[in-house]
Amino acid sequence: MKLAVVSADLAAVTRALAALAPRYAPVRRVLVTTYFDTPDFALQQTGSTLRVRDDGGRFLQTLKTAVGDGGDLLTRGEWEDPVAENRPDPQAPSSGSQLPEAVADDLRALFVTEVSRETIEIEPSPGTRIEAAVDTGKIRAIESSRTEPISEIELELKSGDPTALYDLALRLLETAPLQIETRSKSERGYRLVAAAGAAPPAVQAEPLALDPRMVVEEALRSIGRSCLTHMLRNEPAALAGEPEGVHQMRVAMRRLRSLLAAVKQLLPEDAYRAIGDEMAGIAAPLGPARNLDVFATELLCPLRTGRPAEPGWDLLGAATERARATAHHRVDKEILAPRHTAATLRLLRWFEGRGWRARQTPEQAAALTAPIGAAAPGILDRRRRTVRKRSRRFAHLTPRERHRLRIAVKKLRYTVELLGSVYDPGDLRRYNRRLKRAQEDLGRANDLRVAYGLVIELSRHAEPAEPIIDAAAELLAWHEQALARGERKLRRRLSRLNRAPPFWRG
Repeated sequence: MKLAVVSADLAAVTRALAALAPRYAPVRRVLVTTYFDTPDFALQQTGSTLRVRDDGGRFLQTLKTAVGDGGDLLTRGEWEDPVAENRPDPQAPSSGSQLPEAVADDLRALFVTEVSRETIEIEPSPGTRIEAAVDTGKIRAIESSRTEPISEIELELKSGDPTALYDLALRLLETAPLQIETRSKSERGYRLVAAAGAAPPAVQAEPLALDPRMVVEEALRSIGRSCLTHMLRNEPAALAGEPEGVHQMRVAMRRLRSLLAAVKQLLPEDAYRAIGDEMAGIAAPLGPARNLDVFATELLCPLRTGRPAEPGWDLLGAATERARATAHHRVDKEILAPRHTAATLRLLRWFEGRGWRARQTPEQAAALTAPIGAAAPGILDRRRRTVRKRSRRFAHLTPRERHRLRIAVKKLRYTVELLGSVYDPGDLRRYNRRLKRAQEDLGRANDLRVAYGLVIELSRHAEPAEPIIDAAAELLAWHEQALARGERKLRRRLSRLNRAPPFWRG
């Protein structure tokens, strides 16, 4: 686990670490590491990195492969060999043998990390050992003058209980504000070389690969870590003002909350409530920012394009952008707040340590140790029944009832995506296409429903309000007409979804 820390706080955090290891003398060294790839970044495209580290005249070559299933931050392949000099050796027995033959002859140095590292060995409990590395320095592009500072702490579990990593991180958070750093030094170096000045990209959720023989609680642990990793990896994009970063953070939280709700009866009530509060706190600032992003880009922008300049439309656009800026500022403030880091660490610890075991009943324990392949059909059946129930007499549903149907469809889709890897991929894709189409159609109706509340707020804080109200009325009327034209298609899509045989039943 890597934690970013402001350089001014680094000394205090280092002292806190040293106080936890009174029997160990800190070890200090300077590490200069050169990263290699082909001119077209062939290794990076496969999620791999190749480096040669100069550790006081000793050279160590390391090849790392992509992160584990589901984008898990804590696991990845790694091979190392001592080499003779500061350049790659494709013949090295461990790391060299993992290099694709096509890249071995076309490697070049891209960037260098120059790090002063202080290593502290900590034993928080008997049998558990953690190596804490305090790194300061910089990343330097070789073919330009661009640099980026390094100020971080890396916690590596050498032996024992993995939850000790989270406990130590939470303890350090009491000393200084820290951020969970999802980007490796190599990721930051590649961005420095290839995309200087570009905003960090938003990332989609990595596909999960669940084994049908895996027990339910192990599947729950894997899904939890995957969803939280998905959220964390989108924090840089959200902080850079990328709307898709906020959207993907919100999707990650909704996927996780959807799955936990689907297995709610298997979890102790107090544990479910506590973990739900943690997730709700993380998600709270994301909703308003996402709603304003959708209003601006999907409702307002299409109507403004090609129209002559009109005071009402310009005022509505300006008011929307002011509100978006305020909402995104709140997102930034919350992501950077220690409470956000603490909540994320507690969630990661809960999944890693199987926190549901604390007060579970014998019946819950038995259900959680059943194979996920046997349990998934029942979970998916319940989600499907809710969709079918809430879509009855669709033409007569109120806007609130349609909203509840949209949520049911979304929960079914998220659950299908999270558990679907235990089934045939073709069946999963076909069913998911139907789900996606229905969700998108229902989502447009919900976006318009939310827009009514937004325009009231925007006009309330604007002066003069009348031109904004007039433009908003025209905007809402146009989208209402578009929804009415798509009503028949939505009914057909819902009917096809409800008639589609559940693929999880063979």
